Amino acid sequence: NPTQMAIRAGVFDKIVTCFQRHGAETIDTPVFELKETLTGKYGEDSKLIYDLKDQGGEIASLRYDLTVPFARYLAMNKVTNIKRYHIAKVYRRDNPAMTRGRYREFYQCDFDIAGQYDMMLPDAECVKIVVEILKSLDVGDFVVKVNHRRLLDGMFAACGVPDDKFRPICSAVDKLDKTFWDDVRMEMVDEKGLDPDAADRIGEYVRYQGGVELVDELLKDEKLQKQKNAVEALEEMRLLLN
Repeated sequence: NPTQMAIRAGVFDKIVTCFQRHGAETIDTPVFELKETLTGKYGEDSKLIYDLKDQGGEIASLRYDLTVPFARYLAMNKVTNIKRYHIAKVYRRDNPAMTRGRYREFYQCDFDIAGQYDMMLPDAECVKIVVEILKSLDVGDFVVKVNHRRLLDGMFAACGVPDDKFRPICSAVDKLDKTFWDDVRMEMVDEKGLDPDAADRIGEYVRYQGGVELVDELLKDEKLQKQKNAVEALEEMRLLLN
C-alpha cells in the first residue's frame, strides 16, 4: 500500500546514500538470464531457480540473485575494477513463509567491490557500510556476522568431510540462522550422507561465537593448524577484526 511504499522508498534512499558516499556506481541487469549462465552456480539450490517456458530458441530463467548477473556483466564488458551497488528484485521457487519474511519475489541490496586491493581492505569497507546503514535505519542493537569460505572449507577438512560433500554440507550449515543444530545435523547425516562423527565435530565448531579472541583461540586448535586454508583464513580474519 502507499504507506508501505513510502517507508520502503525512505529505506532505499538511506541505503543508496550510503553506497554512493563510499564511491559506488549502480548498474542494472535483466530480470531473466540465459539458463546456462545460472546453471551450476548455486549447488543444490539450483532447484529453486524459476525456468521460463521454452518459446523456441535460447532457454532463460528468472535471476536467483544479483551476484551471478554482476559476474556476467564484468566478464562481458571486461571490467576489472568497480564498486557497484544494485537494488532489485530476485526470484526463488521456494515455499513461502510469510511470518518469517520469506517470499518467492523479494528485493536484494548488493554492494560489491571487484578488483585487486590490499588484503581485507574491501571486506572492512563492506562491514563498515553494513554498520552505517543499520545505524541510519535505527533498527536498535545488532550484531554483524562475518564469514570466510576458506575457513569453512578448512574446518570441514579438519572434521573429516569428503571433498565432494563440501558444498552440500555448506548449504546445510547455512541454515543454522534459521533452524536448530539438531535439524541441521539430521540433514547432514540422513539426507547428505555425512558420517555422524564428522557432523558432531562440525557441531563443536559452529557453536563458537566471538571476535578476535576467538580467532586467536582457533589458531591454537591442533586440527585447524593442519589445514592451510583454515590458518590463512584465520590470519585474514584477525587482520580484518583488528
